[in-house]
Amino acid sequence: MEAIGIDPIRLATVLIVGALMLAGPAILRYWRHTRLMQLAEARPFGDMIAPGKPAIIAFTTPRCHECRTRQKPALERLRLHHPAAIDIIVLDATTHGELVDRLGILTVPATVVVSDTGTVRQINLGYVDEHVLTAQLAR
Repeated sequence: MEAIGIDPIRLATVLIVGALMLAGPAILRYWRHTRLMQLAEARPFGDMIAPGKPAIIAFTTPRCHECRTRQKPALERLRLHHPAAIDIIVLDATTHGELVDRLGILTVPATVVVSDTGTVRQINLGYVDEHVLTAQLAR
């Protein structure tokens, strides 16, 4: 009977991949936090939003099924619950490429929560319901 040997290169590879898988979410959270801090200073929307009023900027594309069937209705429900308190602006990500790149938006739907002072508070990649958006605005 032969002894089963462990290849040190395979073991090292497995350990490195495992460590990256564990560290990956933390690295992503750190990167997003750093990005938000930079954007908070930059005010990337300029005169696109009204001063003194919080806003939700929603990014979509013409062919995005989830944007039409889930995010748009959630934004409409948010608009109904807070008709005058929040500006909701929907932008086509394909025509606002520079802004999409600057915000680090990787997918649609995406929503950006902007405070009443014009600073970016949260960037949501993927569908987010109106309850989460309301909570993010309240922070």
